[in-house]
Amino acid sequence: MERFAVLSEMCFRFSQDIYLRTGSVPEMEVEETIGRNVSIARRVFGNRFLEILATIYLKKAVGANELATILGDFTKPEMVRRLRVLESAGLVERGHSFDDPDSARYSLTHKGTVIARLGEPVFLYLRLAEGWTTAPPKAQAVAVTEAADQTGAYEAAPRT
Repeated sequence: MERFAVLSEMCFRFSQDIYLRTGSVPEMEVEETIGRNVSIARRVFGNRFLEILATIYLKKAVGANELATILGDFTKPEMVRRLRVLESAGLVERGHSFDDPDSARYSLTHKGTVIARLGEPVFLYLRLAEGWTTAPPKAQAVAVTEAADQTGAYEAAPRT
């Protein structure tokens, strides 16, 4: 857990550096900073958007129906509406399915991937804080390794 404290400190210093470079001082503009942050949080993390982004990040590409099934409590039209909001925000992009030309597959844009990667340590920290320490099931680890063998993609650690 100490590594998360180090990451947290690095993130704090990074943010402070960005504030300095942009000439903004959040401590002096507290109400404005809070307003901007709340607006972003509602726009990007509201309406279960964070769940959608996190799922697409792990699945790489997913159809609206599959995503609705994974997350539950959604119909396909509801999921498509949410995906269009994320698409208009530049976080996801729509592509065609090779299996079904009439069906769209959604993946993260660069901006969406950056947000997901920045958020991944938060999920890991919370999972570890809740007592998660088990390795993925052996079958899953083998599948990830075999997929990496086929694609040559060894640069990313397996996600659980």
